[in-house]
Amino acid sequence: QLKRFISSDGFLSKLQKFNFQQAVTKDIFKKLQARLEDPEFDEEFIKSVCVPVVPLAIWCRAIGVYLSKTKFPGGPEVRPLAGAGTTTTTNTNSQRQYAGPSSGDVPMIFEPDLQQLSPEELRHVRDLTVSRPNVGSITFHGETDCTGLDFASIVRLEAGEVLVYPDSSQKPPVGEGLNKAATVTMFQCYPPNGNKLLQDPRSQEKYKRKIQAMTEEKHARFIDYDCLTGVWQFSVDQF
Repeated sequence: QLKRFISSDGFLSKLQKFNFQQAVTKDIFKKLQARLEDPEFDEEFIKSVCVPVVPLAIWCRAIGVYLSKTKFPGGPEVRPLAGAGTTTTTNTNSQRQYAGPSSGDVPMIFEPDLQQLSPEELRHVRDLTVSRPNVGSITFHGETDCTGLDFASIVRLEAGEVLVYPDSSQKPPVGEGLNKAATVTMFQCYPPNGNKLLQDPRSQEKYKRKIQAMTEEKHARFIDYDCLTGVWQFSVDQF
């Protein structure tokens, strides 16, 4: 029914002309706020049900955040969306989930420090970890030949997003380069309506099971998720 609605004639035209600053009254905003606080209003869950609706869900949340800070301040905070969507683990391994502020210009950190390695050592880097503080990390298991790898174009590690080989045409065969088994750890992955969940262990466990199911649907192996710390960990066989 929703698919038919958004694909109907004139929908996009009406959306483009919609002036939310004038049209959204306080009563309408309260209804929007209630919907956005609902744990079921989860952009990643929506993506697993109906991908075309995700941009509309993101648009609604962006409006809610904006109005809560401008036209209707002082009420409960509307959780912002980080990384323009939530997590998806596919063969392109684009990962989105609830997270904190953007990593901005925070540089990637490499362990071991690649700049300190000799050319021979660069060809045999074991368990390479690429990370950004307060954002997340990727550990590539086994030996990796880092010679000539352009990490800036291969790895995108932002708040709420992990993407390896964004240009799939540049992706090497499985087992070569960074297209290999890895463990991903994401920080600040708090659930929507987090304050209520933190006070209810049963809700925490329910949300954890939801994250696990979502992870496994995307062909990744769920390792752990903690509502209290916002740390989510999973592994993949390849990118």
